[in-house]
Amino acid sequence: FHPYRCKQRNMKVISSCLIALSLCHLGNGFAVLPRGSVQKLPSNDRGTASKLGLPSKNASTLTILHMSGSGKYTTEVRLREEAEAPFRKVRLFLFSSLLGGCIISLLVSAARIAAGLNGINTDLLEESTNNAAIDVGGLAVLGYLIKNDLNAQESRLQRMTKGGALANLTVRGKASFFLDQDQGNYNTLKLSSFRNGRGIDKRIVICAAGKDKISSIIEEIPSLAESLVRNELVVIPVVLPDGTAPVGVDEAVLGLECLALPMGGSWKTFIEGEVADASKQGVDVSTTGVALILKKNGRVGQRTSGVNLARMTGEVEDRQASGMDVTNI
Repeated sequence: FHPYRCKQRNMKVISSCLIALSLCHLGNGFAVLPRGSVQKLPSNDRGTASKLGLPSKNASTLTILHMSGSGKYTTEVRLREEAEAPFRKVRLFLFSSLLGGCIISLLVSAARIAAGLNGINTDLLEESTNNAAIDVGGLAVLGYLIKNDLNAQESRLQRMTKGGALANLTVRGKASFFLDQDQGNYNTLKLSSFRNGRGIDKRIVICAAGKDKISSIIEEIPSLAESLVRNELVVIPVVLPDGTAPVGVDEAVLGLECLALPMGGSWKTFIEGEVADASKQGVDVSTTGVALILKKNGRVGQRTSGVNLARMTGEVEDRQASGMDVTNI
């Protein structure tokens, strides 16, 4: 019976188990769709697609992706996140493996320290104490790196989910881009329809405020209509706290090319988050309002306290006068 050899074998077994667990963790990170997790929608089931927040175009081949493990984010969102940060899983695997090694080393050092304090192998006491201090430092650093990577992942997932919800918000109006030439009626459009390459190419200005502030904004729009249209800005006024469209808008104003009205209950859910963030910063949202400006590529370009449409048009014109690119701003 050789205690040292026995200890070596035990260490190898423990190391193998930790590596196996790390590989399992890495494997679970990749979103693999099990059989039966993809369902096809019939070509006429556009209502279901809309409720799920998925595009109704080519609905015959549309797939419904099941929620991933936690149920908080869809598999589609997780796959997009992994595509944007392809090395995160590798880093987490390496950090987890090193963390397991630190834990094993710390346990061994702790056992040697305990033995040394009891008069066994006292010559290893100082070395073991130094090793234990290094292991504790390694655990702290690795723990920080893992937590930082997971926080970055969560932040990216939240941003993607919020961006998807924003793109699926619908608007209505009587501008020319709402008109269906074949049917002769006015369609509703998603905000994603205003992105570059979708045929409309507009900058979106979402203005959220109380009823009185929204009324003053609508009264200001006709005087700025020419400048707003020239700079490809479309204003969407949202009345708080219900996240609804203003009522009683004049037909002539509604027909302007720079105005659209929110439609659907999803606006309230989305705008509540924006209002909460602004309120935390001390903004009186109901009185002064907040503005959310979407660039032509669909990304949020700016959030402002207060709504100053003249300044927004001036910023675009200033960039054009300076010879700067305004394609995606």
